[in-house]
Amino acid sequence: MKQRTLLPTFSSFYSFPLVIRSYIIIFFLLLTRITLCSVNPKFQACEPKTCGGDTNHQNISFPFYIISKQNSYCGVPDFGLTCSHDGFPIVNISGALYTVQNIFYNNQSLRVSIPALSGLRTTECIAPLRNFTGHSKRFIVASKQKQVLLFYGCENMQEHSIGCSAENRTRSVVALYGDDVENLKLATKNYRGTVSVTRVEDEKGGVEEALRRGFLMNWTAKNCSECSSSGGRCGFDEEEYTFRCYCPDRIDSESCYSQPGLSIFLKGTVHDLHRFGLSRSNF
Repeated sequence: MKQRTLLPTFSSFYSFPLVIRSYIIIFFLLLTRITLCSVNPKFQACEPKTCGGDTNHQNISFPFYIISKQNSYCGVPDFGLTCSHDGFPIVNISGALYTVQNIFYNNQSLRVSIPALSGLRTTECIAPLRNFTGHSKRFIVASKQKQVLLFYGCENMQEHSIGCSAENRTRSVVALYGDDVENLKLATKNYRGTVSVTRVEDEKGGVEEALRRGFLMNWTAKNCSECSSSGGRCGFDEEEYTFRCYCPDRIDSESCYSQPGLSIFLKGTVHDLHRFGLSRSNF
C-alpha cells in the first residue's frame, strides 16, 4: 500500500505556478510556527479555579481570582477572593466581607450574603454588621431588592429573632423587612443596641431564609466574552493598568483571533488553491 506524504513530490511542487508555490511555503511555515511555539505561562496560570469545598463548586475566573491559588494578573484589582473554611469564596467590598453564593459572568453580577447570616441558627451570636452604602468603585447593589433592618439587643419579638446579639448575649437580633411598618415601630421601642441595614433578593421562605440566600450585586470591569470565545483567558496588566487577553501562544490586547491581515492572506491562499484545483487532500 502506497504511503501518502504531507507534502507534494519535488517534481509536482515545481509544476505549480510561482504564486501557488509561494503560498504553499508560507502556509506550512505558519503551521510550523504555531506548532513549535511555546505555551504562554500566563495562559496556563489563569486556568479557572475553585475554592475546593464540598458545597460550592463555583469556577473562579476573570475579573475574579483566588488570592491563594491564582496570580493577581489573572483578575482585576479589588476582585481578589479568599476561601472560607467551608469552601465558599469571600469577597472584600469597601472593607466588608461577603460570602459569594453565585457568580453570573454573563451579566456581570453575583449573589452574596453576609457571612454571619449565611448559616443562621448557629451557637454563635451575631455581631453588628457594617452597613454598606450600596456603591463602591467596582460594585453596586442591584436595584429592586428588599431592605431588611436588623435590631440588636431586643428582649421581646422572639418570633422575628434570628439569633442572639453579640452586644448582649441575653438579648436577640430581630430581622424585619423595611416595609413592615408596625413591627418596625415596636422594634424601635424595644431594642437596646445597634441597627444595621442590608438587602435580600427575594422573600421566599421568610426573612431568615432570604438573609441566608443573600442579595445581588453588579460589578464593573472589562467584558471577557471576546477573549474567551477566541480561546484565550482574560487578565490584567497591573503596570499598564489595562486589560489583557492571554492566548495559548501570546498576549493580546483584545482576543486570540488571527490578525486581520493574516486572516485575509489565508483566505486568499485557500481561494487560489481551490482555483487551481488543489486542496489539503493533494498534500
